[in-house]
Amino acid sequence: MESNNFFFKKKRATRSVADVSNLYCSPRKLRLVADLIRNKKVEYSLFILKNLKNKGGHIIYKILLSLIYNWKNENYEKNINNYNLYIEKVLINQGYQFKKIRPAPQGRCNKVRKRYSNIKIILNSKFKFKFKNYGT
Repeated sequence: MESNNFFFKKKRATRSVADVSNLYCSPRKLRLVADLIRNKKVEYSLFILKNLKNKGGHIIYKILLSLIYNWKNENYEKNINNYNLYIEKVLINQGYQFKKIRPAPQGRCNKVRKRYSNIKIILNSKFKFKFKNYGT
């Protein structure tokens, strides 16, 4: 018996992923910002990031804007106003370290570590159901 594949339409993914590596910002600073926006709606998290004054907030804000435009390009036939975009996952890992030695008093030396980080943000969407009012 043959299976009819026209009954099973492939559902287009409503996910969008941004993967940025080797950013010059320490992972500790970025994780403080990532904890604020994890599992929140995109509009709310953009508002939070716009008003933060630290470096990590500005970096993640630009990545999130890029991620929204990527979602629009992938789902060009869908209206973005009909979907609830939310941040599904934010991963911040440590990249490489730039190490150098700085002279210290009494013939010693101190290590200076410039830390880089990798960011992965996954954006997902849910369809908004609009209920019509029947009656009064």
